[in-house]
Amino acid sequence: MIMRLQRSWLSFAILFGLMGLGLGLRLAAWHWHEFRPLGGDEREYLDLAIALAQGKEYYDLQFMRPPLFPLGLAALVWLVDGDLQGLRLINALISTATIPLVWWWARLLLRRNDLALIAAGLTAGSFTLALNATELLSETVTLAGLMLVFGLLMLALRRPQLRWSIAAGVAIALVSLIRSVALPLLPLALLLLWRSDNPRRWRQMLGLLAATLLTLAPWTIRNALTYDGFILIDTTGQENLWLDNDPRGRDLVKAELYAMGDARIERSQLASQQGIAAITQNPDWFFAKVGREFWHSWGLEHSDDLLARRAIWRPASEVWLRLILGDAWWLLLIGLGLAGMWSLPCERNLKLLLAAWVGYTVFTACLFHVEYRYRLPLLPVLLPAAAWQIHQLRWAWPRPRQWLALATGASVVALSLSYANYPQQAWRLGQKHWYLWQAERHLADATALPATMNEQASSGVAIFEAQSAASNALRYDPESALARVLLARIAFVSQQPSVGAEQLRLAIDYLPAHAYAHLLLGDYLRQQGQLEAAKAELTYETSSTEDLQAWSRQRMQFTPITSTLDLGNGLDLGLIDDWYAAEDGSRWFGEQATVWLQAPSDANLLRLRIASQRPTSLASPNLSVFANGQFLAEIAIDSAWTNHEIALPNSLRSIPIEIELRSSSTFVPHDLEPTNPDGRDLGLRVDWIVVE
Repeated sequence: MIMRLQRSWLSFAILFGLMGLGLGLRLAAWHWHEFRPLGGDEREYLDLAIALAQGKEYYDLQFMRPPLFPLGLAALVWLVDGDLQGLRLINALISTATIPLVWWWARLLLRRNDLALIAAGLTAGSFTLALNATELLSETVTLAGLMLVFGLLMLALRRPQLRWSIAAGVAIALVSLIRSVALPLLPLALLLLWRSDNPRRWRQMLGLLAATLLTLAPWTIRNALTYDGFILIDTTGQENLWLDNDPRGRDLVKAELYAMGDARIERSQLASQQGIAAITQNPDWFFAKVGREFWHSWGLEHSDDLLARRAIWRPASEVWLRLILGDAWWLLLIGLGLAGMWSLPCERNLKLLLAAWVGYTVFTACLFHVEYRYRLPLLPVLLPAAAWQIHQLRWAWPRPRQWLALATGASVVALSLSYANYPQQAWRLGQKHWYLWQAERHLADATALPATMNEQASSGVAIFEAQSAASNALRYDPESALARVLLARIAFVSQQPSVGAEQLRLAIDYLPAHAYAHLLLGDYLRQQGQLEAAKAELTYETSSTEDLQAWSRQRMQFTPITSTLDLGNGLDLGLIDDWYAAEDGSRWFGEQATVWLQAPSDANLLRLRIASQRPTSLASPNLSVFANGQFLAEIAIDSAWTNHEIALPNSLRSIPIEIELRSSSTFVPHDLEPTNPDGRDLGLRVDWIVVE
């Protein structure tokens, strides 16, 4: 008994540790994606939720969706006062709660606690699930619900009490009212119970069916009263059948559906008829499309995203987490999971249900269209099956009967890797970044100030090596903006500014949204006196979540340091750090910020125009000013714009000055007014700074 209790406590300790790991991963994704704009579906859901939280009547979206997710989102909007990060945080907590649900379901299926912990560990370590939790979509809560449904179905199969069948039926209905993808579990569950050896299976089947239909009934009745026809949950399936299978394309079909307005019955009937007609009249096109979608359904989500959106900057840690705990995790899961399905230690009928669920999920993706989040419903099967296969292997040579199972998993892994020829892409990009790293290293050596003839010669060699490495990187990726930006910087160091500007324009032609080339071109145009053109390029400061102020400070080579700095005029980049984006010709900073100025030979005064612009309910902050690390003054700042003068010591004449501003306190506008979306931590607002 004591040993059993000790093992139980150890299991729970491991489970809570895995939950902590999973929460940490999800909080990292939550933090990195704080400023990610909402997608189209997210915006529609959130607008509906806000309307419901304001007491307005429920309305169906352009494409009718089940009601429980927007209703739940509305409750959370009310709870967190509409704070977007608060909503994402709750989604991250729901994703974390999926970990013990996976453990519970896998433990019921496999009858082994250690294997259940492996399945929970696979869930906790998934960066894919962590990223999905940053989206205000129904997938995260649907996945948690599916784990609950499968666990309850297992209990209904193995225990004679009617309550488990009723609970499973209610769960199927509730998850279907979140996302109707779960509805086919009803006939599959009925078939599972009918094939069982339970003498009371008919009572269980009736209980499950009644519980499901009664839970769905209020929404179905609402649809009947609203649209004068039968709509069990939504019309998404019928409309997608036409949208995704008409050779004319989704946009034309969507326009025809939108033109019908809220005639949902007529829309669904027309969509069904036209979808079937499109398939039967264009069989070659349809089967080719199904083949493409089937191949796509096994692709690598994060590699595809990184390759498709190269202009979007992400922290290196996030990139590696995406590749290792995202794509490599997926390859491991499908390889081991599909192999492990062959020999799961459960009832044969249950194994058939799980196989049918996998087939249904893949089939619907191929019938409609693939988005990588649509394959998350595979996880209730793949996670415990992968844990079981890990146990089967146990680092030993597979037995002969396991070879077919392993061949299945290996085939799907090969299919996945072949979708975009990922191994070749990885080799090509790896070589490119290796040469880019070499070019950066040689360029850093070249920019060290040469003092002797030998050092000048070494600098010339370093420039040649940097140019050679950047050219090699371009050979592996002819459209690389990073390589062309490096070639431009090398040209600038080599006193060939026109060549550098041409490289930057080529980088922009290949990748217009990439910020680096725009910023360096703006720096060059500013030096040439083309100020309006420079401003247009320097606006790309706000096009990325990367700290482009620090990046520009390190890499701009023409930045004109003077005794005057007009903050927020569009030409200050390269001379500032830790400032927010420009607003109305000025800039905010938080706790501290830095600017660089050139002190004249007779400088004795630092002047600045500054304001706190805080509500009267908040105390006025103080500003501390430092120059080259030397404390100059501390002054109280009014809410309104005010000019201040600070004396400069003689030691700060005729030299570049690094001026650091520190605010004694900050405030968050959203905390003071929940309807204000501004979640920045604001200190003080500065218009200009002058040394004279």
